[in-house]
Amino acid sequence: MEHGIGDNADNDWSTEQRVDGLVNKHMADIALEALQQRLSAVTDEMHSLAQHVSRRSGEEFKDEPRRGDVSFGVEPPLSCSSGAVASSSETAQRKIIALLVEIKEEQLRQRAVLRNIQARLQGQTPNNEENVEALDIDLPVRTLEQLDAIETQLEDPGTQKRMVSYLSRLGGATVDDAVRRLMKAVLSFAVGSELNWVGRGQKRSFKNTRIQGVLFCALKRTPVGKEATHHQYADVVKRWLRFAPFRQGGTGRRYWKPPVDSPHSQETDSFNQSCTN
Repeated sequence: MEHGIGDNADNDWSTEQRVDGLVNKHMADIALEALQQRLSAVTDEMHSLAQHVSRRSGEEFKDEPRRGDVSFGVEPPLSCSSGAVASSSETAQRKIIALLVEIKEEQLRQRAVLRNIQARLQGQTPNNEENVEALDIDLPVRTLEQLDAIETQLEDPGTQKRMVSYLSRLGGATVDDAVRRLMKAVLSFAVGSELNWVGRGQKRSFKNTRIQGVLFCALKRTPVGKEATHHQYADVVKRWLRFAPFRQGGTGRRYWKPPVDSPHSQETDSFNQSCTN
């Protein structure tokens, strides 16, 4: 086909990327600022404790000469000041240890937040290590005839691989979000209104299409979808297809007839299985 991805889909995707990038940068700035404030507070408190211990130790040293002036061969008892300094030192040590533990826990929390932000940014940024070829497929699909033509193109494993690589760059904050982005990029609401998962009523089955398998493989290559199961993916797809007629402006109701198996059903199942390996 002459066109690549549709202009509207590209514009929507670019806008979503910019917005998500700004949100993630703001989250990273907040996390960094919170960590810096916490470390500053801990440093001030540790400095104050060190000064307190130093003052008490100085008072103890001043009392030592007085004890040496009077000696009757009997060792004088420890003064109350000495016991107070020892107690204060132990208290300071406990506080310092507790603060160090808090710092460690805070570092672990901030590290987890930064890993999450990094995963999102990687999911929204094209992988520079992989040279993704441009697709000669016009997306999103706007007619069932176009869907049939794409199914024929996807008989070629190379076309499947290029499409998986391209779609895996759409990203997403969660598994649900990633699947919705994939569906919106590939299918128009008009075509989605003509499909459901198993092909009930007058609608065609989406489960047994090659493009369904491509979408699942693309999801598995995103940071948020690495651990996603096909069941999770299918649930989101079913909901998207169920509400596509309402977004399109239809009633979403068709009379029932038994589902019809697609000739590609076994091939699609094996393709989905390969994505989980």
